[in-house]
Amino acid sequence: MKEIHLVALIPVYNHWKALHEIAEILHNHKIACIFIDDCSNENTKQHLKSVCENFKMATLVTRKENGGKGAAVMDGLTTANNLGYTHALQIDADAQHDLSAIPVFLQAMQNNPEHLIAGFPVYDSSAPKSRTIARRITNFWVAIETLSMSINDSMCGFRIYPVAKCCNLINNGFWTFRMGFDVEVFVRLHWLGVPFLFLPVNVFYYKDNVSNFRLFRDNLEISKLHTLLFFGMLFRIPMLLRRKICKK
Repeated sequence: MKEIHLVALIPVYNHWKALHEIAEILHNHKIACIFIDDCSNENTKQHLKSVCENFKMATLVTRKENGGKGAAVMDGLTTANNLGYTHALQIDADAQHDLSAIPVFLQAMQNNPEHLIAGFPVYDSSAPKSRTIARRITNFWVAIETLSMSINDSMCGFRIYPVAKCCNLINNGFWTFRMGFDVEVFVRLHWLGVPFLFLPVNVFYYKDNVSNFRLFRDNLEISKLHTLLFFGMLFRIPMLLRRKICKK
């Protein structure tokens, strides 16, 4: 079995309050990390610089222009692949996800190195109704696009990727580079036959948190994405049905 080398990927766009905390938690777990600065403001850049100076296992990738979360994650995956990492733990920079789940995810990765280990969000009362409803709609369409009910959630940004398989997808091109990336990479990995494993992770919505989600722009992008994924599924129906039959 190929030896596993894990790195954490943290795409950053103007979120700076939790950067030191995230880096310290990863340091305590002896996990190297790659921060991808998606053309943040000067205040965030200074915090990123400080983090990378204080934590020697941290690497900074700086994008020349803002491309969105997906573009930042893809740059991180490419960098991880070039550095020889086999797996990448994606973490949101706003500390929305409970990082105490890391050891459970690491154990699952060790036991299932070919899987995408994905977070299944567990919300508390702080979760906006609009977000939970939007997730249900997206997960409904993902079930259609994959002809599968096995994907419990496709939007949680806390997950461990098999790096090489993701980089093969990047080389073939993506349709979206912003918030829809989390969904698209899920569907495309499913089309490739990558197995998934879902684990619960607590999700918090802090009152002072600044969201980079733009209601009109990102919902329009995700709607277009689902249209493209639906037609992509139509071309793959024979393969998807054959796979379902073989599993029986």
